[in-house]
Amino acid sequence: MTVGKKGIGKVGRPGDGPMTTRTGFLALLGAFLLAGCAVHGPASRPEWDAPYPGKEKPQAEEIRHVPTGLKMSLDGAMGMISAARLVCVGETHDNIHAHRVELTIIRELFRRFPGRIAIGMEMFRKPQQDALDRWTRGELAELEFLKAAKWYDNWGSDFGYYRDILQFAKDNRIDVVALNPSNELQEEVSRAGIDNVPEALRAKLPEIGEADPYQWAAMKAVYGSHLPTEGMFESFFRVQMLWEETMAESVVDYWKSPRGEGKKMVTITGGWHVRYGFGLPKKVVRRMPVPYVIVLPVEIEIPEEKKEQQMDVVLPPVPLLPSDFAWYVPYEGLEGMRVRMGVLLSGKDDAPVIHSVEEGSPAEKAGVRPGDVIVSFDGQPVEDRTDILYPIGTKKEGDTAALVLLRDGAETRVTITLFRMPKKKAH
Repeated sequence: MTVGKKGIGKVGRPGDGPMTTRTGFLALLGAFLLAGCAVHGPASRPEWDAPYPGKEKPQAEEIRHVPTGLKMSLDGAMGMISAARLVCVGETHDNIHAHRVELTIIRELFRRFPGRIAIGMEMFRKPQQDALDRWTRGELAELEFLKAAKWYDNWGSDFGYYRDILQFAKDNRIDVVALNPSNELQEEVSRAGIDNVPEALRAKLPEIGEADPYQWAAMKAVYGSHLPTEGMFESFFRVQMLWEETMAESVVDYWKSPRGEGKKMVTITGGWHVRYGFGLPKKVVRRMPVPYVIVLPVEIEIPEEKKEQQMDVVLPPVPLLPSDFAWYVPYEGLEGMRVRMGVLLSGKDDAPVIHSVEEGSPAEKAGVRPGDVIVSFDGQPVEDRTDILYPIGTKKEGDTAALVLLRDGAETRVTITLFRMPKKKAH
């Protein structure tokens, strides 16, 4: 069967600049992982692997119980979902309606089980757990949290997709658990494999189980022919297994801790980490047998601007249900709603350097040049990329931004009038 898949061409970290060959290889693997966990495929698979395919096109907000094909009310679906201890939601990362489904499930579970739920998020790495704890305790403002969690370096997508979920967790003191491994461990596993991780990092390795044959075949079909070098799929698959085994270990370790005892967990990950159950769900059950449920927000159609990111893939037969519930949603991203400066930043830890300026962009019109170092933004000192990317996210069409730039050893002041920019088509 041929399925559509969001390609990797649009996946990346905002502000990334030139990379060495080694870093480029790892970044490419990361891009495939982010693309892969974002993809469901159902929007372009009419049958959607379901035993009871609908006779009519599903409508937005329709919820179907996949094993029976029955339409469900929200209360009916939540009644069944509530019976599970592990609720795995597989999102498309750049769809605001998928995130709305996640928040609805979290709210409904919290209403039924106040003080007895937690949230696990793929978007955070284990070293950032302290920042998450400080956030949910109310100790950090949003900008402080993003900097402490290194959001734009570790995940990089628009924080607006996750703001409401994390604010709800903060308002209600709901624990949020970082699921993903450290960058350092991921790089070593990608480079040298599980068996060759340096001794200093070996203690941080999760138990890696035997690869699921259906998962291997599905991932090989989706990505194997699209990776640019021979043998790169094996490295990609090793890292995906590291992600999922670390996620599963993080969930179970939390449950075994005093904070997590007796709580339900809602995990927020990309679709391929939970679809068919052979990813995160199976790896959790191997460690701790618990009832789980999989919910996939399914796009009813793909917008024209997203279709260019698709590629045809022939999936092997998988004799498993893709999920327990299909929750049909529109497809809408935040990118087209945001204003942009139109620059590519190359710095991470230090004051960001402008690597390139897009033609016709607000930055170009204001006289910003490649090589400029951004010293301050709207009167606030710039320490890292967060001090630029976060305030831009608060701007609207026609708003201005005052920048102090360091150029050729001297300070230069510019005022940028921000506006939305059409995305360039991939060539």
